[in-house]
Amino acid sequence: MVEGSAAAWFGAPGFSVLSVADDGVELVVEVETEATVVGCSTCGTRARAKDRRWVSLRDAPTGDRAVRVRWRKRIWSCPDRDCPARTWTEQADLAAPRHVLTGRAQRWATDRLAALEGSTASIARGFGVSWPTVWAAVERVGGARVDAPDRVGVTTMIGFDETVMQPAHRRRRRRFVTAVVDVETSQILDVFEGRDAKDLRQWLAARPAEWLAQLEVVSVDPHEGYRSAIVRPDPTTGVRLLDGVTIVVDPFHVVRLANQAVTRCRQRTQQATLDHRGWKGDALYDIRKLLLVGAERLDAAAWAQLRAGLNAGDPLDHVADAWTAKEKVRDVYKATATDAPAVLDDAIAWCREPEAGPELRTLAKTLQHWRAEILAHHTTGASNGPVEAANLLIKQVKRSGRGFRNTANYRLRILLAGGRHPTRDNHPVTSIRTRRPRLVA
Repeated sequence: MVEGSAAAWFGAPGFSVLSVADDGVELVVEVETEATVVGCSTCGTRARAKDRRWVSLRDAPTGDRAVRVRWRKRIWSCPDRDCPARTWTEQADLAAPRHVLTGRAQRWATDRLAALEGSTASIARGFGVSWPTVWAAVERVGGARVDAPDRVGVTTMIGFDETVMQPAHRRRRRRFVTAVVDVETSQILDVFEGRDAKDLRQWLAARPAEWLAQLEVVSVDPHEGYRSAIVRPDPTTGVRLLDGVTIVVDPFHVVRLANQAVTRCRQRTQQATLDHRGWKGDALYDIRKLLLVGAERLDAAAWAQLRAGLNAGDPLDHVADAWTAKEKVRDVYKATATDAPAVLDDAIAWCREPEAGPELRTLAKTLQHWRAEILAHHTTGASNGPVEAANLLIKQVKRSGRGFRNTANYRLRILLAGGRHPTRDNHPVTSIRTRRPRLVA
C-alpha cells in the first residue's frame, strides 16, 4: 500500500500514514499530523518542536479486523520565555485528549447500539477497553443526537403506552416506563419512568408550551392514568396542559377487552358446569379459539363446531351472549362515523341486559366510560398501532442489554434505537446495483 492510498483509506484529514502492519491479531496503523508550522495559542509566537511521544488509540474496525492507531504526537514549546504556555502536546479531531477511542470509533459504537447489533459489554470486549469507556463515548455521541433540536419535528398526533422496565421483586415493585410516540411517523419522541397520571403531568410540564399547543390527537389504551392526566387539570396548578386535544382509545385494546370477556365467561361457565377448568375434550374448551375468531372468517365447518360446542357446554347461553357482545363491539369499527354511535350504544345495551353475565356488565361499564374516546377513532383515524410497534422495539433494547436498572441509560438506548437522527440515518452510499438482477444465485 503506497502512502497516498493508505492516507485515503485511513480517512483522517490532516494526518499522514507512516506504516500499516498486521501483527496477526489486529491492524496497527502509525500516523502523524502534517502540521509543520504552529503558533502559540497564548502569545502567537511561532512554536518549535520539542519532542514526540507515541499514543495508542482504538479505531473503528475495518472488515473483520480490529484497528489500533499509534499516533506520533508532537510536543511543542514556545520560544518566548515570558509566555506562560511553555510546552503543550498537539491536538487534532482524530481523538480528544485523554480519550482511548477515536471519534469515529465512538460513532461506530453508538451506531452499533442504535441498530441493536451488540451490547456495550460486547463492544468493549471487541475494543479491548472497559465498559465505562465505551458507555462514556455513547453518552457523548448519543446524547448529542438525542438532544439535537431537529430530532423532533412538528407533531400533531402522539400516543402513550407503558412497558415493564424491571419485574417485581421481593424488595421492590414493578418499574414501568412510558413511551411517547409520534403516531404519524412511528418515531419514539421520549421515554419517562412511571405510568401514573402524576408521571405524565410531570413530563408534560417539562415540554415547551409551543410544542404542546400543536398537538391535536392523543392515542392511548384504556388506562385511566393517561386519561385523567389529559382531561383533568393539575391538582396543584389547576391547569390543563393539553387543553383541546382529542383522546382516542386504540381499537385493538377495545376489541381485546371484548375477547377477554368471552374468555372469562367461558372459564366461569366451564367451572360451574363441570367443576374443573377446561380439559381437552370438553365442549367449551375445544371451541376456545373459535370464540375469538371474527364471524366473517368462520367457514361452514367452523360454524357447525361452534354451534355444537355452545349447545353442549353453555346451558344458560352466557357464553353465546358474550360472543355476540364481542361481535357487536367489532361492528363498531366496521360502521361509518355516522352509524358508529348507534352501533356502540346497541353493544352497551346488549351487555346491560338482565340475563347478561358479570363479564358483560363490566364490559358495559368500560364501553360507557370510554364512549367518546372510542368514537373519536372514526373522526381522527388514529390508533396505538405505532406505539405497540415501538414497545416491541423497546423490549428488544431491553433484551439486548440483559435488562436495565438505570432509567437514564435505558432512555438513551431506546431513543437511539427508535428515534430518527439525521446524522445517523442519512449516510450517503453509492449503490452498486442500479437495477434488479434477473437471476439471483
